[in-house]
Amino acid sequence: MKLPVVALCGRPNVGKSTLFNRLTRSRAALVHDLPGMTRDRSYGLVTCLGEGGAPEEVLQLVDTGGLDFEGEDVITSGITRMAQGALEEAHVVVLLVDGHDGCTTGDEEIAARLRTLGKPVLLAVNKLDGMKGGAPDGAFYALGFDQVHQVSAAHGAGVPELLAALRARLPFHRSPEEADLPAPDEELRLAIIGRPNVGKSSLTNRILGYERSLVSEVAGTTRDTVDTVFRRGERVYRLIDTAGIRRKGKTTLGAEKLSILKARQAMARADVSLLLLDAVEGVTHQDAVVAGYAQEAGAAVILVVNKWDLIEKDGYTSLAFEERIRRELGFLNHAPMIFISALTGQRVTRLFETIHEVAAAHARRVSTGELNRFLREAVAANSPPAVDGKLPKLFFMAQVGVRPPTFVIKANTERGLHFSYMRYLENRLREAFDLAGTPLRVSVQRRGKKDHEDEERAPVRRVLDVGEGLLPSRRKAHAAPRRKN
Repeated sequence: MKLPVVALCGRPNVGKSTLFNRLTRSRAALVHDLPGMTRDRSYGLVTCLGEGGAPEEVLQLVDTGGLDFEGEDVITSGITRMAQGALEEAHVVVLLVDGHDGCTTGDEEIAARLRTLGKPVLLAVNKLDGMKGGAPDGAFYALGFDQVHQVSAAHGAGVPELLAALRARLPFHRSPEEADLPAPDEELRLAIIGRPNVGKSSLTNRILGYERSLVSEVAGTTRDTVDTVFRRGERVYRLIDTAGIRRKGKTTLGAEKLSILKARQAMARADVSLLLLDAVEGVTHQDAVVAGYAQEAGAAVILVVNKWDLIEKDGYTSLAFEERIRRELGFLNHAPMIFISALTGQRVTRLFETIHEVAAAHARRVSTGELNRFLREAVAANSPPAVDGKLPKLFFMAQVGVRPPTFVIKANTERGLHFSYMRYLENRLREAFDLAGTPLRVSVQRRGKKDHEDEERAPVRRVLDVGEGLLPSRRKAHAAPRRKN
């Protein structure tokens, strides 16, 4: 059900993102002293509490980039265009101004344009805390709005009163039950990741079918993560467009470091990461770095080769490209690969078939019985090498988690197994249980007394000695102790 929409607007660096985070009780919007951090629209939910602290109403809040109608460069004009789109869909608009700066010509121009919208507009004067006298510039009252709200987005002063005023001006209201919002565990979270200028925002817009993220040829156009919830068929998706991740040596500004941190956080909360590669430039060292971040975060990964429409092709082009990419990104050999063009839409719809496959693998559970049969067969085919001159014994295997699939092997050693043997087990696991595309976590732990009891209750026979061909153990008879005469 459609929610009432409130848009925050104003000049750059007046505190819109800080107020957005305050109202949504989150840290979703990137906040920094550098003007122009917000370039795309950020959406969040505001839950209004009633008496007793129970949720009473839900509305949608939109954070926009700073409006600068005189800017002519592609970034500034793009930010203004995106902000105007948010104003058109909003039911109520909050114009935020900087109390320290006083009323500027930029504020006056924005106010004049807002009056032409014919929508309720609330004026909020921010950053008055600490000012001598604590009163806003009298010129703000001349902008023609009914009320002037004094707030501190950073500390929360005046924010409850502002929220009550905008709620009173909403044309309709939605309770949490009426909103019928999807639960977080119902969403399939997709993160679009990669280095700068590989087409992440273009792919976001192509998937959604409208301009959701600002696109330009300037590398680093996207600075914050952009979340969008959408439905496709019966499924609910959360698409996360992230900032491009550059090499650490080239990352000098604090704002850019924050952008990269948000991008890595997006990988951690994603179920599937779409790693975009540039077909024209090929795989670079930075692509491998980003791929490593995705593996570390634990999301399933799909290798998406973009700009495929710019490549001259013959019958073997895609095979040669795939072989080269597999060689450069050997640790992602398990990840499926697809060649697309975000610009033309080539094969973009086919992405979802692959997304569903790797998402299913990412959440797959395997029974303990199947895992122990797998362990017996894997060790029978290839016994593990000795550790410190001693042959390891693998007793039991179980799955302890999903997203990503996580397994524990109980053994007679705490030193673990040789990395090559662990890789062998992971490859066999992928083949046996269709776990392509997802990272696996496999650890070896020393068997304790409780583990031994669990094995006795398991529906399969435990492993006695991998060096003896995995002979089944014989359970000891629990005979009564002999009495001494």
